[in-house]
Amino acid sequence: DASSTIGSDMGAQACAVIDRSLQSLGVETRTGVAITSVDTAGVTLANGQRISAATVIWCAGMRANDLGRSLPVEKDRLGRVAVDEFMRVKGLNNVYAAGDVAWAVLDGTHSSVMSCQHGRPMGRYAGHNVAADIMGKPLLPLLIDWYTTILDLGPSGAVYTMGWDRQVVATGDVAKQTKHTINSQRIYPPLTGNRKEILAAAAPTIQAPPEIKQKEHDSEAV
Repeated sequence: DASSTIGSDMGAQACAVIDRSLQSLGVETRTGVAITSVDTAGVTLANGQRISAATVIWCAGMRANDLGRSLPVEKDRLGRVAVDEFMRVKGLNNVYAAGDVAWAVLDGTHSSVMSCQHGRPMGRYAGHNVAADIMGKPLLPLLIDWYTTILDLGPSGAVYTMGWDRQVVATGDVAKQTKHTINSQRIYPPLTGNRKEILAAAAPTIQAPPEIKQKEHDSEAV
C-alpha cells in the first residue's frame, strides 16, 4: 500500500481490525511504498525491492466504464458522469445514467460510491424515472441518508462500519454473517421466476441498512 496504513480509507477503528486480521492470517504487508512495474514473474517496488509472484492481483482502485467518455459533460476523477437526484445526466436532455458510471450526491453532501449499495437503488430509480419521463409522470428523487461498509476479511470474518466516518459496529463472525446475507441474498433479484416478485424487487425503494446477524452467545457486535 502506498499509504502508511493498509486500508486507510476505512478509518482508524476499522484499520485496527484489518491489521489484526492480516497478522492472524500470516499476510505480509508493505506500506508507504508504490509499485513501479508488474511483469509475468512478479512486481518491482519503488524502493527497488523485487517480489516474485506467479499471480499478481490488481487492487489499486476503480474507473468508470469508458462509455461515459463519449458524453460531453462534467465528470469526476473516476470518470463518472454527473447526474442529478433523478439520475438525469447533467447538461444533457433525455439521458439518464446509474451505477458505477454515474456520480450522484445522495444525501445533499456525500457522493455515491462505486458499490452495489448505491448502484442498485440508482438503477431502480433511473429505470422508474425513464419510464415516468416517457409517460409524462412525476419523477422520483433518490435520497439515501445512511451509509455502511461491510468488508470481508476471509477466515478472520469481516468488519462492519456505519456512517461516513466509518464507526465499527460489528466484527468477526457476526459481521461475516451480514456480509454473507448481502452476497447471497440482498444483491440478487428473486430466484423464483415469479414475474410479480421480480417486478416488485425493481420498485424504486430504499432498503434499510443491512441487519447485524447476531448469533446466540456471540458478543462481537460492538
